[in-house]
Amino acid sequence: MSIRQGLALLAVMLLGSVPCRDTEQAKAAQVKSLQTRRQHQLQLRIAMADSSHSTATPLAKWVVAPELREISGLSLLPDGSLLAHDDEIAKIYQIDPKAGIILKSFSLQDLPHADFEAIATAGSDIYLLESHGNLFKFREGGDGDVVPYTKLDTRLGHQCEFEGMAYEPDSSRLLLACKKVASKSLKDQVVIYQVPLPFTDISRITMLAIPEADVIGAHGWKRFEPSDMAIDPTTKNWVILASIQKALAVITPGGTVVRSEPLSGDHPQAEGVAITSDNILIISDEATSKPAFITLYRWRP
Repeated sequence: MSIRQGLALLAVMLLGSVPCRDTEQAKAAQVKSLQTRRQHQLQLRIAMADSSHSTATPLAKWVVAPELREISGLSLLPDGSLLAHDDEIAKIYQIDPKAGIILKSFSLQDLPHADFEAIATAGSDIYLLESHGNLFKFREGGDGDVVPYTKLDTRLGHQCEFEGMAYEPDSSRLLLACKKVASKSLKDQVVIYQVPLPFTDISRITMLAIPEADVIGAHGWKRFEPSDMAIDPTTKNWVILASIQKALAVITPGGTVVRSEPLSGDHPQAEGVAITSDNILIISDEATSKPAFITLYRWRP
């Protein structure tokens, strides 16, 4: 039930734990009140960040429910809510990112198990990306629903290990980010595969390789290994997250590096990234010695 899941999400910011109530109606009212208060507090913090021009201080940090301890990819829906998924099971969670509350969850039919690494929303379709390049295409379901899916093989599994994905609406294509490439000729490149939608023919897939040295710049990272990516809604640039390097890079669709920088704050295993239409950067971290959590920052293109 989404109400129980909502109560399972603990706020690190400002608010303490929520006491249990005896009835579902009371719980629903409590969750709604909590959601409203957190949204209000977040708006106050956004206003403070705007006046101080600070982007390094988190606006909010939400500890997520135990079933999302291996939270991996993130994707935004048109209404501003956030889709998230576990690393191994095809169960999708819809979250209010500005309040840290789970709104609902639904599963893919037969609950397939795979190494799921990323999620993207493309119009009315949703895609899950498996590390070997398989795509699972499906539609949004209601709370507790089981939805059918179509499995699409990009045949790119022998090319690289995938860990990030984003949908680029201006070109109607999925962008698949390689964490590790197999080809020796590409070992010093940050590689992004571009998959036109609808996906019908692997021959239409193209590749963009960006010199890794350009992405690293003056930073001391030995590599830059993408763990997820998002599209900046203002500039349309690609924002690529690298968990191992604890870094973020902004790259134009043509492959020019705009900037790269270390992540602000505490990010032991940053696996998912999204940017809202009102410029909030969202980063998800899988559980390590700490619980999994979602952090919100003010994003400046």
